[in-house]
Amino acid sequence: MPPMTDYRFVTLDMPADPESWPVVFSSIDPSADGGTRRVELHRDHLVLRRRMAGIPMKVRLDLAAYEGLAVALLDPEGDGEGVAVVLLHADPSLSVTLYSAPHANDVVAEWRRWSAELGRPMLVSEADGSRSPAYPMIGRLTVAGVLARRRRRGALKDRRPSVFRRRAAGRPLAVPALSVGGKGALAD
Repeated sequence: MPPMTDYRFVTLDMPADPESWPVVFSSIDPSADGGTRRVELHRDHLVLRRRMAGIPMKVRLDLAAYEGLAVALLDPEGDGEGVAVVLLHADPSLSVTLYSAPHANDVVAEWRRWSAELGRPMLVSEADGSRSPAYPMIGRLTVAGVLARRRRRGALKDRRPSVFRRRAAGRPLAVPALSVGGKGALAD
């Protein structure tokens, strides 16, 4: 993908409640008339509207058709630090930028937020160009590692407090024998 030097930064407000969906915005599309397309992002699908050679096009895609969300550099060859969170499709012309900024300060928070809201995996780019999920997922849920079982106080309430189990057991102090002139210091 060629570097995007004339790129408009994107920050979309995520709807607070289900009635606020869809999120409607315009994005850059070099192949469309006028260089823009209209995007309607619903919770379960996406609608792209654009004109090509004067003919209006409408493409509706389920979010399941998208690979996931990836962080991309806006100018990988240049000095800029611009980053974007992109909803990736196998066809690059159908990929959609959901967030972009000139700095990487909030990109991870936005990446996680959009991934959780849309139920698509967070993708990490490998050195060979392939992408893999950052975390394992089952459907819309992120699968975490197995957590250790939490101790309950009920069965242990009559035992020593746990802080004492971590410390070494004490030893009685040895009292040194004091003597003065062959007699004990305490002797009469």
